[in-house]
Amino acid sequence: MAKNSKVSIRPFRRLTQAELDSFLEKAADILRGNVDHSEFRGYVFALLFFKRISDVYVEDVRKLTEQLGDETLAKDPKMHNFVVPEGSMWDEVARQSRNQVGTALNEAMIAIERANQPKFDGILTSGIDFNDAEKLPRAKLINLINHFSSQVFDRAHVTDDVFGNAYEYLIRNFASKAGKSSGEFYTPKEVAYLMAEIIEPQPGHRVCDWASGSGGLLLQCRNYLRRQGKDPDRLFLHAQESNLSTYNISRINMILHGVKGWEHRHGDSIRNPRHLDDGNKLLKFDRIVMNPPFSLEDWGYDDFQGGDPHGRFEYGMPPRNNGDYAWLQQVAKSLKDDGKAIIVMSQGVLFRGQPEQTEEEDGQNQKADAEYVIREGFVKADIIECVIVLPSKLFYGNSVPGCLIVLNRNKPVERKNKILMIWASRHFQKANPQNLLRPSDLMRILVPWRAFGDLAKAQKLVGVHEKQLLDEEEAERKRRLQDIEDAYAPILEPLAGLTAELTTLETQDWKDAGFSKKADYTSRIKELKHQIKDLEKIQAERDKAEAEVNEHAERELAHIREAAADLMRICSEPQEAARYFTVADRAEIEENEFNLNLPRYVDTFEPEEEIPIEEALRSLTIAEEAARATRATLHQLLGVLGEGAK
Repeated sequence: MAKNSKVSIRPFRRLTQAELDSFLEKAADILRGNVDHSEFRGYVFALLFFKRISDVYVEDVRKLTEQLGDETLAKDPKMHNFVVPEGSMWDEVARQSRNQVGTALNEAMIAIERANQPKFDGILTSGIDFNDAEKLPRAKLINLINHFSSQVFDRAHVTDDVFGNAYEYLIRNFASKAGKSSGEFYTPKEVAYLMAEIIEPQPGHRVCDWASGSGGLLLQCRNYLRRQGKDPDRLFLHAQESNLSTYNISRINMILHGVKGWEHRHGDSIRNPRHLDDGNKLLKFDRIVMNPPFSLEDWGYDDFQGGDPHGRFEYGMPPRNNGDYAWLQQVAKSLKDDGKAIIVMSQGVLFRGQPEQTEEEDGQNQKADAEYVIREGFVKADIIECVIVLPSKLFYGNSVPGCLIVLNRNKPVERKNKILMIWASRHFQKANPQNLLRPSDLMRILVPWRAFGDLAKAQKLVGVHEKQLLDEEEAERKRRLQDIEDAYAPILEPLAGLTAELTTLETQDWKDAGFSKKADYTSRIKELKHQIKDLEKIQAERDKAEAEVNEHAERELAHIREAAADLMRICSEPQEAARYFTVADRAEIEENEFNLNLPRYVDTFEPEEEIPIEEALRSLTIAEEAARATRATLHQLLGVLGEGAK
């Protein structure tokens, strides 16, 4: 080998999902302080989106120039899905002085929107002013720009899937810090997964979320099709969101995930629904998924005293100070005749309100409460198919346990006048700040749902679901390991050659190795050892990342197997199954005065943990000894005080 020969080691490598998630988490950490994260999350997402499209555009222009040999042609807008005008590139803006960077950002955002109409209309500028130091302090803005500038976000460094997933991770990170409003902004991914699995969207369906937040529920519907081996682009997504910042974040989310068919609208869905047909009537959808604000007080009661132009309140007018049944009735009204919906609700919708009462004094009937009347209407219309009570602390900003209500306008014959009740609050993973549903916990819900309470069918489904979840977990493990391999392989590729060269040189005399000087031979060996040592450190880093993935996967696989065994036991014992799920028929529901609170139907009693007599006696003895010691100390102190008084 020639004395000056060196192996070129790639100066960068692609980021893994975990690394990019960590990088974006640090971006969120820059914003720590007294200001509510909801005040400036829109700025962060706009900056991140700007950096991504700028880096990707530069990359695309460079590749096209190499292919076409003409930079002018390579910049033709017709050659790109989006363009970034001259003077509006990230690097051009980031180089501006501290005092000018806000203005430069505002101008760049406006230019990008104009160059990409109508797709980008308002997506980067609505409600955002980078010169507004009160909302986003200048020091935090500069730190964010410097942080994002330290990484390249083109496709060579970050694939579309990885970046889209990281964007959702950042959304979740903000939700964890955003306080009370975060539950309206973000639905936990595992809950969204469950909801999509229950309503089973199909190719060609139109799916709507009337309170879309960041768009995660709709994206999970696409993921459901992908898991089924079907084309997710055959779903058309409709959304409406009242919060302007969140509305734009959801639009960015759709673009970053490459969604082709979507129609997002900004506005209050109750007061001003914007998905209407030519006759100004609500559009009808095949599927609806929603996590609206819990028990919204100012939902628009006064606006509908003269009636609702869209005819939504056919089961009754919701109470003035609670909009839960306004949302539910909007969903019911905008479902096709064979449509299905799933909605996250406060458990109060299951039991609030009273039937007509007869006063003892005058024998006159009192008027039934509004929510009772509406719930009775839903039951008699036979469109409630299932009620699932979830664990507490699942939703950010809200510790109240929620529930899922499944609506079906076209129930199968065998489910007519029946409602499946699932008590799913027992199994979850405790975490901070919110609890989590593991794949094994989701199986405990999906099996009774798909069996619709039939124990024999449920037993047969346990094995099917266990295999499905095991396969999905193994696929996720494979994906994450491949992600790591793709990121590390290019930079580790020289290691084998360097090691082989070193081994060969160390077994040869310097002259036999082709060196003219022994010093060059020695220098080359030293250089090789240094390079190998550096690459072995990187290799160890890769091995650690792979070990963590495998450890996590094995833990989840064990949970799934344990849950499957327990679920099989539960479904084999009718009395035990009754502690988790049951099917209530119309007669039983009417007997309970249309109260759908699950403890009326499911045995939710949790027996207290039995303590052995020996342990109880030992604890009692310890307590008595502690009490005697306390009394003795107290008498001593009182004695001292008494002496002082004399």
